[in-house]
Amino acid sequence: MDYLILLSSIVLGGFSVFWFKLDQARHIKLLNTFTGAYLLTLTLLHLLPELYQTGVGSNDHLKIGGLILAGFFTQIALDVFSMGIEHGHAHHVHHKIPVGILAGLCLHALFEAMALGDPVTHHDPESRKLLLWSIVLHNYPVSIALLGMLLHSGLKTGKAVGFLGLFAVMAPLGMLLSAHSSLANYSRELMAFVIGIFMHMSTTILFESGEVHRIKLMKVLAIVVGTALGIASVMVH
Repeated sequence: MDYLILLSSIVLGGFSVFWFKLDQARHIKLLNTFTGAYLLTLTLLHLLPELYQTGVGSNDHLKIGGLILAGFFTQIALDVFSMGIEHGHAHHVHHKIPVGILAGLCLHALFEAMALGDPVTHHDPESRKLLLWSIVLHNYPVSIALLGMLLHSGLKTGKAVGFLGLFAVMAPLGMLLSAHSSLANYSRELMAFVIGIFMHMSTTILFESGEVHRIKLMKVLAIVVGTALGIASVMVH
């Protein structure tokens, strides 16, 4: 079921492009702002505190902190290839396959889903549930931005949908790899790495104020709604 849940937001993103034309820049930015606020709220209110609470000592905490930093800087490196499309930067590519962007996005999706691992051996089942829904929610605007960019580049619809499908399978593949390998025993360490990725993405989304360095009212509302939903998610769990 979790694999289908991961795929659902990508499918919904595809329909949102074809049916509702949500691939315009202003829509993508608002959706990303909402998910950025949601990710940051969940990270600070549950994922990060729970990660340190289950630690065994100061040396372990130092390792966890190092992995969070590693995730943060890994996302910076991935941005070089993806050009920041996973946090709202739309790009125009003309009649060519954006190999770098696809590679960066696919690696991003693979890495963050590896922290899901096996629900039986996961260090904190509640954190795993929140992480799962965070990935689903975050991948929705990313899939819209990706498919819109591919279609606007002049690629045929079938080929564009095929590349979206490639992106869609990366998160299930990441969960599959970690659940059925020795990585299943390192869910806490993988969670720390993903938290670093989340912290980079969410802060980048929220603090990029635009050309005139002012945050628009709709962006403020998206932040408020995303934060409120994040708080509600933590309280329910």
